[in-house]
Amino acid sequence: EAAWSTTQIRSISYEEKQKKQRTHAQKMIDMFDLPTKKKKFETRKPFDYSGDFGELEPLKDDETMFVYRGLEDKFKEFPQNYSKVTSLEYADGQEKMAHRIWTMQEKFLNICKYGERSEMIIAQKTIQIRNLKEHCQKNKKDTLARVILLEQIQGRKKELKKLRKRDYKRFIWLLKELDLLYRPHPLYVDLNTRRARMRQYLREETCRIIREKINAVYTRLDSEKENFYTEKEKVLSEIRKDLSDHNISAYDVLQNVRKLRQERVVERQNKAPPTPNTYRWIQSDKDRKKAERRERDLHRNALVKKGMQMLAQSEEAS
Repeated sequence: EAAWSTTQIRSISYEEKQKKQRTHAQKMIDMFDLPTKKKKFETRKPFDYSGDFGELEPLKDDETMFVYRGLEDKFKEFPQNYSKVTSLEYADGQEKMAHRIWTMQEKFLNICKYGERSEMIIAQKTIQIRNLKEHCQKNKKDTLARVILLEQIQGRKKELKKLRKRDYKRFIWLLKELDLLYRPHPLYVDLNTRRARMRQYLREETCRIIREKINAVYTRLDSEKENFYTEKEKVLSEIRKDLSDHNISAYDVLQNVRKLRQERVVERQNKAPPTPNTYRWIQSDKDRKKAERRERDLHRNALVKKGMQMLAQSEEAS
């Protein structure tokens, strides 16, 4: 009973601890308005980054393999069982793969010139990628096949990049022919981590607060504008009244103000620049230090001389 009670107490404390951790995490999410973590393949298909829209076309069982093409008339002499061996019905995975690659190469040789090696490589890699995609979706724990698939995707991307630089029209035609999407490498890689989201949220909040304060200042200035203009009109009317009472022309006053402003500008221009707040490389400061050092040496020598005289007088007296 004691052991059961202790285990019960432990299980309850552990549950409470988990509950506290969950509530703390939820508080942080509510405080910073952070999006919750999504599932791995919730919105996109697996291996969507490869850029393959098309899939492998199904092969016909009656079709003869590429190796035995042109020999159909000779196989008619043999029994039917021998001719079935040359068909795709009894071919294994490697033979079907080779048949797909050879038919694709033949198609491109008929369209393109001989020696267009980049189109051949891209077509061959496309067939291998689509075949491996199906295999990886069926066998999710086959890590070696996944690694080979990634290598093939990167290799095809490299060849597409070269073809894009060399001939853009052929590049576009090949993408349409193979039903591909080319995704260039982004200039800036955005790591959507929790810390990055928190920093972005704080940055946006600070910008929002600054904008609110600036808008508040603008509204306060707009509200004070009317009072300022009314006060300005009042002061200007008093100045005009004083000028009319003392028979002073406004033109002469403005001319005097202009002259005073010009004099101030000239004084500011002729004023010597302020001495910098450094002392290491200024000659005047060096001279001042030399003078202080000379005075210090003279004072020290005078004290030594006075002490020697006092010693001589004491010796004579003794």
